[in-house]
Amino acid sequence: MRRIVALTLALLTFAVVAADAKEEVVIGVIGPMSLPEGQAELKAVKLAVEEINAKGGILGKHVKVVWGDTRLKPDDATSEFRRLATMEKADVIIGGFSSGVMLSMMETMAETKTLFLADSSSPACSKKVEENYEKYKYWFRVSQNNGTTFAYDLADMVKFLRSNGYDVKRVYIIRDEHIWTDAVMDNLKPLLKKMGVEIVKDVEVPRGYTEYEQLILDAEDKKADLIMPILAIVGTGDILAKQWATLKPKILLAGSDVLACDDPEFYNKTNGLANYEIFIAHGGVVITAPPTDMCKHFIEAYKAKYGHYPESHLAYGAYDAVYLYKIAVEEAAKKEKDPFDPDVLVKYLEKFNESNPVKLTRVIAFYKNHDLVWGNEYVRNWVCQWQDGKQYIIYPENVANGKLKLPPWFKEEEKKTPGFEALVGIVTLALIAYAVRR
Repeated sequence: MRRIVALTLALLTFAVVAADAKEEVVIGVIGPMSLPEGQAELKAVKLAVEEINAKGGILGKHVKVVWGDTRLKPDDATSEFRRLATMEKADVIIGGFSSGVMLSMMETMAETKTLFLADSSSPACSKKVEENYEKYKYWFRVSQNNGTTFAYDLADMVKFLRSNGYDVKRVYIIRDEHIWTDAVMDNLKPLLKKMGVEIVKDVEVPRGYTEYEQLILDAEDKKADLIMPILAIVGTGDILAKQWATLKPKILLAGSDVLACDDPEFYNKTNGLANYEIFIAHGGVVITAPPTDMCKHFIEAYKAKYGHYPESHLAYGAYDAVYLYKIAVEEAAKKEKDPFDPDVLVKYLEKFNESNPVKLTRVIAFYKNHDLVWGNEYVRNWVCQWQDGKQYIIYPENVANGKLKLPPWFKEEEKKTPGFEALVGIVTLALIAYAVRR
């Protein structure tokens, strides 16, 4: 018994010594810093760290932020990740964006054994965790769901439109020429087929693409009911919205456009032409309907600090990641020798599962492959619509704060006198008969 007590006291002493020996906690942020996504991640982390330091830091230690720029290039991303992990000695790295870049960084993460609370949508990332857990266990998807769930959200969007009187039978898809959309399509195609919906065309467009007018006209020719964008990397969803509203086809614009979701100035940037565009809210947040009290606080604190609302949904994941790390470290400190050990923290983060979620700006829980749990009570891409300058959630009902509105030009029909076509036919026949008699 004495030996057990002595051993317990020794372990507690080691834990205190290990924690006390650490001078500060270093949080790394990595992303494309010339883009809104990377800028939002860095700003959100700095805000969270400022709040945490004001309350005593993590285990009484000051928290420091360091950052690296991926420039959306795998080589740059991996070298910057390595610099943060080795030279800056980051205890955790937060961020990402672009699945191809993320897959490269995961190799450096595995090599350096650095905890990585990440953003990406490709299922290839979590598949690595499934297939080689010991190597890739340090990776957790925090900002948004696995891209396969985007297919569920888009299929639910089609079902919702049908249930609200807008029949969708033919869909014209415009998507990023990028790996992440392949995963979406692999799952979306069978879902739409099962619903009796035909994909009349599937167009892949490169980054910076602007020639949407020809695609919209092509969608009209193919008698599409829906133009479905699946865009993030391309970065020109505002141009698509403007050209759609200018041409006024009787085809709804409804899909997954990260600009329509992320940019609170999207409506103004399109001069109001984004009105009635339907989109899914990446990461499960729109400014008009924060899902938690913490989310509401974050949105207003972000605006107070930076003068504007978050410019990307990645801000919510990055902010959550800092607090998630703090919670895991503080829980580990109660029992573990070294509460900052990444192998230890993996086990504590895995405790946040479907039956034990943590409520931050969103309700966070992880599957065994470290994907975010998807669902109405957790994180999913709500179906939303721009209406008169504001974003509204229109599906599902448990979070909706608005109703579907169709563009006014959908209701514009030629004003014809009842029986006009029949009258024209009679007059035409009469004229023909008169000509024959003459």
